[in-house]
Amino acid sequence: MGLLKGSFTCRRYLVLAADVEASRDRYLQRLQEQAFQEPLSAAKKGEVSGWVSAHNLTDTEFTLDKCMYSQYFAFALRTDVKKLPARLFNALLDNEYRKWMQQSGRERVPAAVKKELRDRLELHLLPRQLPTVSSIEVMWDIVRNEVLFFSLSEKTNDRFRKLFSRTFQVHLRPLGPVRLGLQLAPDRDERLRAFDGAGTSMLFPAGDALLASPEEDA
Repeated sequence: MGLLKGSFTCRRYLVLAADVEASRDRYLQRLQEQAFQEPLSAAKKGEVSGWVSAHNLTDTEFTLDKCMYSQYFAFALRTDVKKLPARLFNALLDNEYRKWMQQSGRERVPAAVKKELRDRLELHLLPRQLPTVSSIEVMWDIVRNEVLFFSLSEKTNDRFRKLFSRTFQVHLRPLGPVRLGLQLAPDRDERLRAFDGAGTSMLFPAGDALLASPEEDA
């Protein structure tokens, strides 16, 4: 598991509306329902995402001994992106256009024929093209209801938030510097409750030196 090896970067989230009655087995069941699945056709291009084991990105069987470490629930988001190299594909497609014009004796390729040749070439090449694969680890503290996601990419975090919320029927709130700072305040419980229900404008009157910067994604 990569998060156990050396330094790392991550974004932190607060889990809102979590089902406090849910058992660990129920968490595993929800994870299994959104597990990564290979596309049905090797000739299909595009993006596919789902959950996998934090230990092996080909493992989609979730058990307590693989995922639970005391109060920590660990797994990973796998995303496969399959696409053809644009420059190579366009060069091969141009060859197909030239071949068609030579055989037909015409100087231009009609739009319908272009689409047919493009689709045929993609169908021929895509099964031979391996996808670009990423696996980003997730660590959920189910006691504190905080999640670490080990990527800073905006696009990847957006994909993670949507799938996590859909899987566990919760909402994720980014934990930026303001909320993290509030955890150090003497009256932190009161301020955190106010912050979760409102925002910075109700927390920091003029002259409050605790934290004055707006909330940002961590």
